[in-house]
Amino acid sequence: MASYEIEHNTTSEQQQNTTTTRPRRPDLSTFFATLSEISPRPAESRTRIHAVPVPADVSAAFRSLAEAFDVMRRNLEVGGGQNGDGQGEGGGLLSEMITALLREAETPPREVEGVSEEFCDGLDRIPRTSLKPSQTCPICNTPFLEDPYPLVVRLPCHPTHLFDLECVRPWLRLRGTCPLDRADFGKKEREKEAERRRAMERRFADEEDEDDYDGMYA
Repeated sequence: MASYEIEHNTTSEQQQNTTTTRPRRPDLSTFFATLSEISPRPAESRTRIHAVPVPADVSAAFRSLAEAFDVMRRNLEVGGGQNGDGQGEGGGLLSEMITALLREAETPPREVEGVSEEFCDGLDRIPRTSLKPSQTCPICNTPFLEDPYPLVVRLPCHPTHLFDLECVRPWLRLRGTCPLDRADFGKKEREKEAERRRAMERRFADEEDEDDYDGMYA
């Protein structure tokens, strides 16, 4: 049976060049596994159903993502690239994100305040035909069009805030903010959820009042 290289006319040197042109994103499976334990969506997905997250659990999620982003930063430094906002080799924005994560790991919140997976799924997708060769992801600094099938999303805070979904999704799930202007989407989600719960409680209370009223005249 012919090898992959022979069938596709690809030499080892060509494969090496391909892997060095696009920084390889780190494996985030550990991070998402940790996140699902401390901030399950839906609740049934939690392995420890009745467990309450403790600061050490939340801190582990922040450190895990910081380590993954540090791998990405080192890949940028090896490639000599710059961050999309021009903040020097290695990516200024990425360094800021890592610093913020490590700071949060020292004094973690009791609960993760990021957005839901549904929020990420609902972000506006940018078609390849709308992207320009000069546009890069602010986090990984890779031109969007370097990927034959880019999955680029626009955050709701500003029409120019475009990211590779693979890069911005873990940050949104953990922090819930735009990496560029810190617009807090997680807070808005929590406020909507709180209002939804209050509306349900009011409706339940009204139904109980109606039942009591009907019972008086039964």
